[in-house]
Amino acid sequence: MSVLLGVILLFAVLTLVVAVMQAVAIVRVAPASANLAGFMPLGWWKFRQLEQKAGPAAAQPLNIYKRAVIAFLVFLVLGLVLSGWTVNQAGGSTDTAFNSDLRRVATMPGAPKILES
Repeated sequence: MSVLLGVILLFAVLTLVVAVMQAVAIVRVAPASANLAGFMPLGWWKFRQLEQKAGPAAAQPLNIYKRAVIAFLVFLVLGLVLSGWTVNQAGGSTDTAFNSDLRRVATMPGAPKILES
């Protein structure tokens, strides 16, 4: 399962990188009066507002940006569901996170001897 989670994480990161690259491309081709330099409409994923402000020159990067954002969210939700399912299948115990085996300790002189079973 960890390999599958790694692949989902890889795809999520790649789609995030594509979304950021397309956001930069949208800002570059948008007219200066569009006021997209603050990335605020890009961060809130207001696709219709972006389409109106950026104009027809940014249509292709905007379509790629929309798909990349949606794919990123799908991979994010899929990864969360799969990791929750994996933890649930493992029993949900946190005992496997550390070594709980007791080590033998040398007895101190004068202390009563404790026998381990």
